[in-house]
Amino acid sequence: MKQYNIKIKNKLKCLIQLLLPANRTGMFYNYLKKNILLFLTITPFALISQEIGIGEWRDHLPYENTVSVTASSQKIYCATPYSLFYLNKSDNSINRLTRISGLSDIGIVKIGFSKDYNTLLIAYSNTNLDLIKGNTIINMRDILNSSAVTPEEKVINNLIFIDNLAYLSCGFGIVVLDMENEEIVDTYYIGPNGIHLNVLDLAYNDTSFFAATESGIYMAYTDSPNLAYFGSWSKDESLPFPNATYSHITFNQDKLFVNKYSTAYASDTILYCDNSQWNYNNLFQHGNVKNMRTFDDVLYITHTYYLRGYTTDLNEVLNIWTYNYEVNPNSRDMIVDDDIIWIADGAKGLVRRNDGNNFSYIYPNGPQIPDVFDMSISNNKLWVVAGGRNLSWNSLFKYGNTSSFIDEEWNTFNRNNTPALDSIRDLVVVAVNPTNSNQVFMGSWSLGMVEFENQEYKGLYTPENSGLNYKSNEGPPVCKVGGLAFDNSGNLWATSSYAERILSVRLPDGSDFGDWYSFNLGSFSSTQDVGRLIIDSYDQKWIMVRAEHSLIVFNDNGTITQPGDDQVKILSSASGNGAIPGNKVFSIANDNDGEIWIGTDEGISVIYSPENVFSNYNFDAQRILIPRNDGTGLADILLEFETVTAIAVDGANNKWIGTDRSGVFHLSPDGQKELQHFTEQNSPLFSNNITSISINQTTGEVFFGTAKGIISYKSTATGGSETIVSAYAYPNPVRSGYNGPIAIIGLPENADFKITDISGKLVYSGIAQGGQAIWYGTTHEGRRVQTGVYMVFVTDINGPNSVTTESRGSRIVAGDKTNSTLVTKILFIN
Repeated sequence: MKQYNIKIKNKLKCLIQLLLPANRTGMFYNYLKKNILLFLTITPFALISQEIGIGEWRDHLPYENTVSVTASSQKIYCATPYSLFYLNKSDNSINRLTRISGLSDIGIVKIGFSKDYNTLLIAYSNTNLDLIKGNTIINMRDILNSSAVTPEEKVINNLIFIDNLAYLSCGFGIVVLDMENEEIVDTYYIGPNGIHLNVLDLAYNDTSFFAATESGIYMAYTDSPNLAYFGSWSKDESLPFPNATYSHITFNQDKLFVNKYSTAYASDTILYCDNSQWNYNNLFQHGNVKNMRTFDDVLYITHTYYLRGYTTDLNEVLNIWTYNYEVNPNSRDMIVDDDIIWIADGAKGLVRRNDGNNFSYIYPNGPQIPDVFDMSISNNKLWVVAGGRNLSWNSLFKYGNTSSFIDEEWNTFNRNNTPALDSIRDLVVVAVNPTNSNQVFMGSWSLGMVEFENQEYKGLYTPENSGLNYKSNEGPPVCKVGGLAFDNSGNLWATSSYAERILSVRLPDGSDFGDWYSFNLGSFSSTQDVGRLIIDSYDQKWIMVRAEHSLIVFNDNGTITQPGDDQVKILSSASGNGAIPGNKVFSIANDNDGEIWIGTDEGISVIYSPENVFSNYNFDAQRILIPRNDGTGLADILLEFETVTAIAVDGANNKWIGTDRSGVFHLSPDGQKELQHFTEQNSPLFSNNITSISINQTTGEVFFGTAKGIISYKSTATGGSETIVSAYAYPNPVRSGYNGPIAIIGLPENADFKITDISGKLVYSGIAQGGQAIWYGTTHEGRRVQTGVYMVFVTDINGPNSVTTESRGSRIVAGDKTNSTLVTKILFIN
């Protein structure tokens, strides 16, 4: 670390010399030098920060599960079912290629590289195609958009290159793609009478094509004048099983090898044709064959749990049963490049065989699986649970799986590395303790609640050791915890579905399991599936219910241990009792003004006065009306036809709304203005089906849980800070050519900020969005500022006495009589 800092300082010393005036004498020289040096000492974090920029995206996808591998002269490409990454051979760096990089889709099944045309071909599970030529991505949606094939037939099973053409083995036939001209040039329907036939693989020699299909092996001569005509293709009836499904086919010298696929475990059969005679050799043991490839006259057979290689004389020259004598392969694909074997493995990413049984595992960091049902973040620590339940609120029986994103690193915990999770199913809710972010609780839709501390499993809470309750219509051991929330006193509240006492609270008393109390909220609640739980600004507990248009509100009146003053209300669609729209409540959130935002299958409604729930005053939910502004005087109900699956509130009180089919809506605090709308069509968002949204209030990064994985976006708003000692600017220095936003982070909520040049002249001013100010490096007139050091001063709108300045110092800004605080300095290089 010391060496790294020395390098930074040495570079900045050179920068100082460029910024200082040529005549390095006098008061101005000394003043400028002093302030630049102060800049160096005041903003060390900004110099080494790895944050993404405002308006930028980053993926949080799994990379250990890989399905296909290929190579160019400079790179090894490896695909996952979600994206791909590549290894630079020259410096061993790892880089990602995702929708953020410009890929058109998610869900890769096969990749191949044409060295003749220096082009990477990516085939997606929905038959979408991308060609990558240099830095250009060409999307080809011909098969995807075709009406000539059914959705079930839109499958790409394999691909090969011959000269300038790529041949795609598809669920309906063979598609021929011209790599040079970037166009589909032909389609072969090779079944009898031209019927669609599922082609699983294709091989060729000097005279013929051989297609492995779901109904035998078909052959055609390469010089046939019309390969698109089904009559050019004939089935090989000499096979011992002429009508069987053959999944893989390849040549090794003059021998043609095929794999007869079987649905039974480890029952595939490899046959080979030599001198027009089909043979079976006991050398090829039964197994599940994933791929067959030939490199340098060696036939490589990729099985699920091992790999083998054979010469043309069928002598075994490779047998990989384990990696490093530690784990068995879960191989899906392989290549040989520069005499190195590279394996796409289902659990270890890209595997490189160094020599003998010495292997290396290569993949970018990420969670192990893409599933996300709920997320929670506190103090820059994000936790994700990957369970779920179906539309009838029944269990999916997914093994317990949770991941953490801490210090820019993902770690996953499951039954493989945390044996206690082997018996847990369907983790559906997670809550990070806001007063101790090392402590995390997770609710299971099967056996109670799990606790992690310092990223280690700590214990399981059940009705036997806590206030949780068994599901009354099933009994032990079923305890379904669907809601978790911390109150301002650090107490953890939890819901137990369909239980006599559906609400419980854990009071931390220093013991391992805490002191628990449980609450019976009436006969209605005891017969309901209950889920998500939030706590509002008035310490009232809001519980989502499976029953139609219902919510349960509970108030203990600040006396948890004294139930005599408890209050319960069941909200419904009835006027005067909540007026909840739609049939189902899917999401709920408490905003910065204390209002309750409710997401249903008919959009959004807001309870503006939740403090009135237990009074005689009106508290009904209100729909947000958006004026059409077309002269009719009419208005539309906000998101009336959307199912709102997630609601999150950022530091500026803006709302992030997730839906089940229309992506994410970013709305103003009152919901009247659409600030942004992200979909998979107009953004890198992986899916329009949003399962969860969580916001890092410190940095403004918004994490979207989607049906296809997690992706995050850096927004302009952060949570306000009680002190501005930790304020900093990013990026800093601002280098030549950068025209994006500059964020001043760590400010009091909605504070006034002013930016001056080194002489104190006001350059720009504004109001922070939550705890973050945004500046685009221009004056109020829109002119780009010149090279130099710029000071950022902040005035807390709550009064100067609430601002802790410590070493930052104060200064009267020119033209302003308010005592402002210098929070950071920004270095511009134009």
